[in-house]
Amino acid sequence: MLTLIVVVGSVMAYGAVAVLFLPMNRSNALSMVFMVVPMTVLMFVSLRFVLRKIQGRMDLLTDALRQVAGGNLSVRLDEANAGEYAAVYSDFNHMVEELQRTKDEMTQFTNDFAHEFKTPLTSVKGFADYLYETGGGIESKERMEYLKVIAEQSGRLSRMASNTLILSKAEACQIPVHQTWFNMGEQIRRCFIAQSREMEQKHLTPDLPEDFDFSFYGNEEQLEQIWINLIGNAIKFTPDGGVIGARCEKSGGKLVIEIFDNGIGMDQETMAHVFDKYYQHDPSGVSSGNGIGLAIVRRIAELYGGSVRAESKPGYGSVFTVELPVRAREM
Repeated sequence: MLTLIVVVGSVMAYGAVAVLFLPMNRSNALSMVFMVVPMTVLMFVSLRFVLRKIQGRMDLLTDALRQVAGGNLSVRLDEANAGEYAAVYSDFNHMVEELQRTKDEMTQFTNDFAHEFKTPLTSVKGFADYLYETGGGIESKERMEYLKVIAEQSGRLSRMASNTLILSKAEACQIPVHQTWFNMGEQIRRCFIAQSREMEQKHLTPDLPEDFDFSFYGNEEQLEQIWINLIGNAIKFTPDGGVIGARCEKSGGKLVIEIFDNGIGMDQETMAHVFDKYYQHDPSGVSSGNGIGLAIVRRIAELYGGSVRAESKPGYGSVFTVELPVRAREM
């Protein structure tokens, strides 16, 4: 079929030239017939060479796709020799890199989660087995202490599962959904009130401005997770009688919100990893967390094109600063 197309095309091309530029006589008619063969051969060889190169590049792409389907995510295509497939090769390489990154993150996530989940689960099982095996041979005081450990570790497992689900949803999102205008200042105030029992147990004093009303456009439930985690973190690492609070200002088209405390603070090593998933460094031994809360804070802030940073010094407390871009109505 290809040969037929080339022959017909050659004859038509030569015929057009002959009609336009040569007088029609027997000699020219014969020359047109004799020229068909070399022109056909030339065009066929040229097209065959081009088509073979195109087919070769397509075969490379097909083979690479088969390898990816088989689980090989290390395959890459040579974009320098891609020719007309340069854009396709580039998109393919980008796709495989993203798949590899996602796979690496999922593997790391699974390993980290399994490790963190195992510790409280071991405690729950160990104490539960001990209580069952000893039956009534344990004094009431000891029994209550063991049951308290079981309750605390079970609660830790529940919080870990809940926070992991929140983080998983946040990481899967590319843009915030179901956004509305709401009073973020009032939201932060409610988050302090929601954790007032924990604050009262440690005799902590809240420090909030009297005028703490400002609007923001976003997903209210999603953004609430930022303040719950930051306030909870401040309560956890602030000794009895301390102070935790919040303040906000508008600067350069952004809302700058600070959650601060005068707690135990952090050293440079801790600050370098404080937003990493499952990272825990607690020299005081007061933490019963799972290292997910601040990773949630960072991811949600990034969803809104914002950021979060920490400033701290051992013995002088910490300040977590969240910056969120604001819309025209808020300015």
